[in-house]
Amino acid sequence: MPPHQAGGTAVTLDYVRWAAANVPIPWFAIGGITLQTSTPVLAAGARRVCVVSAILNAPDIAKACQEFKQRLVSGPRNVEQS
Repeated sequence: MPPHQAGGTAVTLDYVRWAAANVPIPWFAIGGITLQTSTPVLAAGARRVCVVSAILNAPDIAKACQEFKQRLVSGPRNVEQS
């Protein structure tokens, strides 16, 4: 699968799975990630996410940060990924 190019269409969870299996360096899932969408992104193999709007637009920024941190610590993991 080719790398995503800036200005292109959004990648799918299939791309996240591909990156988790094939990219040996640390990488971040970024773009449109909310607390709700973080679950399938993490389950697809992402270990790091970059979140801006979902935190800055939250009514309680501190609570949003805590919720994302908890999701990252205890969120779903694809057992096939190492």
